Amino acid sequence: MDRRGVAGAAASGVRNDGQHLMTAQAFVPYFDLLLSIALGMARIYPVAYLVPVFCFQHLRGLPRHAVVFALGMLPASGIRQALIDAQVNWLSLAGLMFKELVLGFLLGVLLAMPFWLYESVGALLDNQRGALIGGQLNPALGTDTTPLGHLFKEMTILLLVATLGIGTLTQLIWT
Repeated sequence: MDRRGVAGAAASGVRNDGQHLMTAQAFVPYFDLLLSIALGMARIYPVAYLVPVFCFQHLRGLPRHAVVFALGMLPASGIRQALIDAQVNWLSLAGLMFKELVLGFLLGVLLAMPFWLYESVGALLDNQRGALIGGQLNPALGTDTTPLGHLFKEMTILLLVATLGIGTLTQLIWT
């Protein structure tokens, strides 16, 4: 190695043996792509957490993040192009991330309402037939999940997936 050392080689972009060094500029497209995936995931996380179709009450840990990452990759190319065209700074990126989180939360609440409605109808019917009387007399018995409410919620999920499909649900999230 000559007297220029590592700093001189990094500045020129070429090592002493003629091979090119990876510079920070080579990673910019990947950084833009990861940033756009993160913006896509910001909308998906609250929706997937609130809507029972995604089964996040059963899916824990790394598989949960992998599902959200895969769903966040769908609109990533469009988000990336919009970020490149807009020339946004870090402050506007933080505001955009917050906006996507709030929008995801509102969409999640709106999309989860039919499931909550049918679960509540099942709970009302179970309450009328006396299935929850033990929990009313002794609240320490456990959760208030009702069999009919759970059945109605699962039937609603089945009908949604069988008739409209997951594609329609994810399309509704992104439009």
